[in-house]
This record gives sequence, C-alpha cells and structure tokens, in this order.
Amino acid sequence: MQEYETRFEQHGDESVATTVAVAVAEATGQDVMELGPLGSSVDCEALDSLVRSAESTLSVSFLYEQCRIFISGDGTIEITRL
Repeated sequence: MQEYETRFEQHGDESVATTVAVAVAEATGQDVMELGPLGSSVDCEALDSLVRSAESTLSVSFLYEQCRIFISGDGTIEITRL
C-alpha cells in the first residue's frame, strides 16, 4: 500500500472535496479529470461543511478511486492506495 499526505486550509477558498480530488489524482498518478465523481462516494457539500466547522478531534474516512481517504479536523488528509 502506498500512502500520500496533504493538508487543506481550514479557511481557504478551495473546498475540501477539491483538495481531496487533487490529492487522489497526485497519489494515483492520474489527471484529476480522469477520476470518477467524488460525489459518488461522499456528499461533497456535507463533507466540506463538517470538516470546516469541526474541532481538531474530528476524523472522517471513506473510500474513493481504490483509495482510503482519512481526513482529520486539524487539516490533514491521508490517502492510502488499496
């Protein structure tokens, strides 16, 4: 399994969903436009709202593009290729 880690800016302009999609593209060596819709795996608006309003103890995980995505409230996004 390969791991990839990035961070999102809690008060930045880019959505958490966009940050996740770009990170998955980088982790898998694909163009972001070749990935399936992230909305098929998770409610993107709810994810963004939840993560941006959460305390640092939050943790959310889901599967997308044969990767396990783990997001913590401190802004860390960990991607593990399965």
